[in-house]
Amino acid sequence: MVFGTRLAGDSKGEFNMKRISAIVFSVIIACISVISASAVDYMFDADTVSDAVYLENLNSGAVVYAKNADQQKFPASTTKIMTFIITAENVGDLDNTAVEIKQELLDGLDPDSTVMGLSSHIGEQVSVRDLLYGLMLPSGNDAALVLADYVGGGIPGFVDKMNAKAAELGCANTHFANPHGLYDPNHYTTARDMALITKHAMNIPGFMEICNTVSYTPEGFETLQNTNFMINKDAEGGVYYNQYTKGIKTGYLDEAGKCIVTSSDKDGDKYVCVCLGAAYSFEDNINYAMKDTAKLYDCAYENLGMQTIYSPADSLASVDVKYVRNGKTLSAVPGNDITAFLPNNYDRNKLTVDINCAEQVEAPVKKGDVLGTVSVKFEDLDLGTTNLVATEDVERDLSDFEVFVIEHTTFVIIAASALVLIIVLIIVLNAVRAARKHRKPKGRRFKD
Repeated sequence: MVFGTRLAGDSKGEFNMKRISAIVFSVIIACISVISASAVDYMFDADTVSDAVYLENLNSGAVVYAKNADQQKFPASTTKIMTFIITAENVGDLDNTAVEIKQELLDGLDPDSTVMGLSSHIGEQVSVRDLLYGLMLPSGNDAALVLADYVGGGIPGFVDKMNAKAAELGCANTHFANPHGLYDPNHYTTARDMALITKHAMNIPGFMEICNTVSYTPEGFETLQNTNFMINKDAEGGVYYNQYTKGIKTGYLDEAGKCIVTSSDKDGDKYVCVCLGAAYSFEDNINYAMKDTAKLYDCAYENLGMQTIYSPADSLASVDVKYVRNGKTLSAVPGNDITAFLPNNYDRNKLTVDINCAEQVEAPVKKGDVLGTVSVKFEDLDLGTTNLVATEDVERDLSDFEVFVIEHTTFVIIAASALVLIIVLIIVLNAVRAARKHRKPKGRRFKD
């Protein structure tokens, strides 16, 4: 949690560089999400009340729970996540850019509308950063209108930027009609699209710091309180507080029900969760969107995690080594861990392992030499391919002549056989010649 007043801003150059880095990173995350989208049954048993739910593990990109995730819903004030994005990406210096508060922008807001109190500052200049705090903490609809008018050159121009950004992020079922989220039949999104928007926002400098702030006091204003009770142990008696929740934005309309978008981080294991359309009554005064979110996080952290399928300690194949006296067999092990985001009690019988490894290699062999590869799948999820490597050094202990004989055994046998045959022939020929020499000639007989 962050408690504070004014924050030091980045220089324009630094902000632009961070913005570019954030965009690149969000694109990478989006690609990972597409590749790893739920090809696995995560056996996630969570009974949720919200109409539409989406829970994604950010470390792996695995969508572990989705309920009506592509069904169009009214987002209410979770809209302001996109309002933050458009503002931050179009204003280079949040601290030193000030906006004049105009009365005409605030006319027409319902008296019961959530605000940061700008009506008491007509004609004054308020920094964009303070307006963003007013946008995200008390869910100021007045701040949304002022920012939209300044950044978009009018509300319609800003809304155009919102819709263009949604399309750029791949939101297939989203259309914005205003910057604050008040009801409009043409203002809708989905739980999945809202997660795409949120993942992009999380990489914008200052976003998580602002939306994870419990209270903030802009100069000249009363203290702003965050409407997200999940990050404030003192709110509502702590009934909604969750120690791992970080930000992000709440929303409520009669037409939309209770909505909340949050992130969570437990020892580096991160999630984003979207709950839209949870029924609410002021008589019961129970925020089921927050209840659902806490239940989902608890269930995920208890039952899911990164599992090591194979490690360098696992021998997956045996390889014979040539040119070693008395023979030698090497173990082929993964060059690094093969891991996957799976249920803690996943069924190893559902693993498919494809080993492509040499049956025999020649000495010398060095520890770490690649002997082959192993590819692993779990159900329909490709866990990747890694090298199989040698576990030790093996030196050649045969002479060059012995190696030559081994390598040319057939030739040596033929040559030796030919030599023996030649020697035998020579011996036979010599014996024949010797026998002829020692033979006595017969006497000639004459007739009278």
